[in-house]
Amino acid sequence: MRFAIGLLLLTNLLASGISFAADSAHSLSALRKTFLQAEQYIKTDRDDDYFALSDTLKNYPLYPYLHYQWLSKHLDEELAITTFLHDYPHSRYTALLHNKWLSHLGHKQQWLNFIRQYQKSDDVALQCYFSQAQYLAGQGQAAMAAAKQFWLSGKTLPAACDRLFDWLRDWPDYDAELIWQRFENALRQNNAPLAKQTLALLPAAEQIMAETWLKLHERPQLVKEPAAWKRNYAKAGALFAHAIARWTDNDPLAAVRTWDEQKQRFDIAPALQAEIERRLAMGLALRRDARAYARLTQFAGSDPSAQEWRVRSALIRQNWADVLAALDDLGEALKTQDKWRYWRARALAATVFKQEAQVLLEELAKQRSFYGFMAADRLQQKIELNHQAVNVAENDLEQLRRNNEFLVVNELFAIDRRPEATRQWWHAMNGLSPHQLTVAAKLAEHAQWPALAIATIAKANQWDDMDLRFPLSFSTQIIEQANAQALDPSLLFALIRQESAFDEFAGSSAGAIGLMQLMPATARQIAGELKEPWNNDFNLVMPAVNLKYGSHYFKKILNRFDGHPALAIAAYNAGSQRVKQWLPKNQTLPADIWIETIPYKETRTYVTSVIAYALIYQQRLQRTGLKVTDFLKEVGPG
Repeated sequence: MRFAIGLLLLTNLLASGISFAADSAHSLSALRKTFLQAEQYIKTDRDDDYFALSDTLKNYPLYPYLHYQWLSKHLDEELAITTFLHDYPHSRYTALLHNKWLSHLGHKQQWLNFIRQYQKSDDVALQCYFSQAQYLAGQGQAAMAAAKQFWLSGKTLPAACDRLFDWLRDWPDYDAELIWQRFENALRQNNAPLAKQTLALLPAAEQIMAETWLKLHERPQLVKEPAAWKRNYAKAGALFAHAIARWTDNDPLAAVRTWDEQKQRFDIAPALQAEIERRLAMGLALRRDARAYARLTQFAGSDPSAQEWRVRSALIRQNWADVLAALDDLGEALKTQDKWRYWRARALAATVFKQEAQVLLEELAKQRSFYGFMAADRLQQKIELNHQAVNVAENDLEQLRRNNEFLVVNELFAIDRRPEATRQWWHAMNGLSPHQLTVAAKLAEHAQWPALAIATIAKANQWDDMDLRFPLSFSTQIIEQANAQALDPSLLFALIRQESAFDEFAGSSAGAIGLMQLMPATARQIAGELKEPWNNDFNLVMPAVNLKYGSHYFKKILNRFDGHPALAIAAYNAGSQRVKQWLPKNQTLPADIWIETIPYKETRTYVTSVIAYALIYQQRLQRTGLKVTDFLKEVGPG
């Protein structure tokens, strides 16, 4: 089907008077083969053969991509590079080549040319090269000011910054205090290797104290023990606070005890003390500790995260008066969110303000969101999707199809360069109006690129086209696997929509693959359970395999949590062990409260999204079996 679209694009090109450097019988398929052959010539350094072929491709949409690859291997070819930058000002490959060339110029220390070509960049290596160029051009103060910022970042920086740091160490402002600042900032960034590297730069007498910092960074629980540094070290307060902050991540209850017992012994800057108090309060809240509410109160007026967790801390105790008080202290922007309006309605309904709760629930029930759906359920109303299809004129679609940047996207898909095609798509989105973005979303839908259609219509801030936002891709296979596992297909659709947006080639930074974002190790384990061979992790990009194993895996998790879908959804995202740790200890919680107090924001959002998506897909599939209440069974102690 994508090849058919490619042929249509070729027809459009020819009809619009654009011709390729080939005879009329030369098909688009042949041009693609020529492109691929030219790429091979680049890889094998057959330059003469490359140029012979590339001359026939200069009007082919992927020619800039092709020649960019050759130029990337020939960065000394200044005239060819500047010609490319001039001839293709709007190509994505222009910026990429420009950065590569600058990096090459910096590495070769060709500073005059570097300064002529440099443009402000987010690339730290290029920034360091620019500061080197400034220094050598007599702008030492500006160069060293930048060097200090890099030095104190706490991050491991590229080799391009090393020479800059050598010069900094010869600068009059360089002293032991600057080394200590780098050391401490590295530890705050949890960059122990950089801290150890920096330690060696300190005077010998101060290295012993730095080693104490490192020991407490790695074993912060030692901070509770008596130690000489607590009595005679000038920065004892900062070291104590750092250790407490580190300890809070693993054992906030113990960290709170030690902080409360010992903080008065130290001189701790007010800002740092407030930061630690906030961290401890948040640590208690994430552990569902009853003391969190009171400790968070001191931050309620200024910190949105603390404000939200103060509400959640009251929810865990189901103290509805405290819930209302905490909701009143939310910032104005937060108060208008469906989430907090829902909890105000719940709190009002649990007190004496039932009529106010009813009015608020009726308003919320009109919203297409997890909280709107829960409000509708409490009113025993059907959820409303309020679907409104976007209307796009065919001539608008046609105009965008003819745009050169979109021709590049199409050709990249056609030669199976999906990641490159996706990057090119987002380059093509730059500068488009909201209407053009909507057209682009429809174009992606027509080309059967659902993930791009979903993301693009969101970028256009168009939220009401349910067909576009919640496609029914892979329906036959999804329903087949849902039936095989006795799962509601709406739930599988929702998981896939959240995990991959129906991109069968999706991959995560953690290594998850495919529609249901399975880890290869999990897939191999499932293959063993199903007594099936597993020879290649790349099999997970095959929809049939991914859906079979993903649905099997989700059903296992669902069974592990006694069929509770909200817990299973949370475990699919965060892992079963974490969800077991999050179960209440001595009480039963309503499911909406349990979901709202999940410690991980990512998982909390994931669960609410998947549940909402499942209910939307229930209507998209014209089914009736799945209800809001199916997700909201009470959560018992673990």
